[in-house]
Amino acid sequence: MRKNQIYIFLIFIICSSCDLRTAEEYYNIAFDLEEKGEYKKAIEFLDKAIEKKPKYRAALINRGADKAEIGDFKGAIEDYKKIIDFDSDNTMVLMNIGNNYKRLKQNEKSVDFYTRALSTKGAIKSDSTYWEINISSDFDKDKDYHLRKFEIEYERGIVYAKIGKHKLAIRDLKQAVKFNYEKPNSLIWIGESYLYLKDTISAIKYLKESANLGMVDAKEILNKIEENK
Repeated sequence: MRKNQIYIFLIFIICSSCDLRTAEEYYNIAFDLEEKGEYKKAIEFLDKAIEKKPKYRAALINRGADKAEIGDFKGAIEDYKKIIDFDSDNTMVLMNIGNNYKRLKQNEKSVDFYTRALSTKGAIKSDSTYWEINISSDFDKDKDYHLRKFEIEYERGIVYAKIGKHKLAIRDLKQAVKFNYEKPNSLIWIGESYLYLKDTISAIKYLKESANLGMVDAKEILNKIEENK
């Protein structure tokens, strides 16, 4: 009888020391925590998911996003770059790297990654439609990481404006306006870029349109232009 108890005890110890949860189970726990805004706790479970499955793309993406949420932009970039090592043309990941470099005010690097994102197959033409049949029912599909080009151009356009490349900023941001993406904000950035290029007529045109869509900052800039006449 005592011998059986020892066996049961040893089995209990072995099972307790074994991690029987799958990477997917850890991912799902983290997802629920993210829904509640508990990003630090979510990261702990994503760590375990990635430890079990180092190339778990969805887990790396979510951990990068969670790190960005808590202000760890460098950590977010590191996670996204791990994906690029085995999925080099992931459009959304390249854009996310660009976004985090922008948050770190490393604007030239930011532009580089936005430009890389735009060159990928997953950067969909703004006026096109696409279909992808998912026979396996895998939730982590390549098409999940596709983006419309104007979404990337909008982000790159803002960075161009910040680093004084105003003609390039206007070109990118006009694409966002064309497809009604972040239109009020795009218009004000275009207006300000025209001001830097000393094209006041064009600046006023775009700033007025932005102001008409409710952008208070655009109204303030227009007032300053009027005062300086």
